[in-house]
Amino acid sequence: MLMRSLVKFGSILLAIVVAASTPAFAAGNDGINAFLTQTAYDWNHGNLDAFMRGYENAPTTLYISSTKVIHGYAAIRARYASHYGSSMGVLSFSDLTTRMLGPDYAVVVAHWHLAMTNGTHPTGIFSLVLHHASSGWHIIDDHTP
Repeated sequence: MLMRSLVKFGSILLAIVVAASTPAFAAGNDGINAFLTQTAYDWNHGNLDAFMRGYENAPTTLYISSTKVIHGYAAIRARYASHYGSSMGVLSFSDLTTRMLGPDYAVVVAHWHLAMTNGTHPTGIFSLVLHHASSGWHIIDDHTP
């Protein structure tokens, strides 16, 4: 039983190593950087609908704040609309770290900075789980406490 488990683990590890050397993994970071640049651009132009295209439009998409878990695309959009309305400010990211989990999944961790029109400058750290579909990268889990 132990030997079978070790062989299975070795096969999984080999599959990860082989997959990590494929072009999909190497190209992932560039696509993710472009994705994040686009989401910041959409936010900074006050276009919540365009910004929300970065999220997977599914009831399984999650947003985890410091106090609760929000389930589903529609509820996440409603949260952004109620918190920011037409005063979205200027969003930027720094200290970006991307870890590819496979050719179609990645985790991104970074600092976010928001310059609001009222002079406040909220900031924090987020982590995103991204999924790559035929339409591009989409957030499936957003942890922004």
